[in-house]
Amino acid sequence: NNDDPYPYSHIQSVFILRRGTSKIDVVVSKTSIAIPPIFQYHSAVLFNFLTADAVFCAYPELMLRRELLANPFAVYGQALKRSTLQALLKYHHRG
Repeated sequence: NNDDPYPYSHIQSVFILRRGTSKIDVVVSKTSIAIPPIFQYHSAVLFNFLTADAVFCAYPELMLRRELLANPFAVYGQALKRSTLQALLKYHHRG
């Protein structure tokens, strides 16, 4: 499908839930497996998720130090999208 915003991805769609200044991205998987889409995001800042009975953080030390680990495929494995660059810069400026 040429209209697919995530052509080489496990991501079906992303819904954004907002309340005041808070925002949560709800990522819908193309398959019955929920985890692969999370690891396709631009950086480890977003490699965290909740389930009904657990909290997962792929890089807890980086998160606690407020450091970012860029996903190499998102940055180097394809043409860098403006939205990816803007997201990386947003997290860089947040510190």
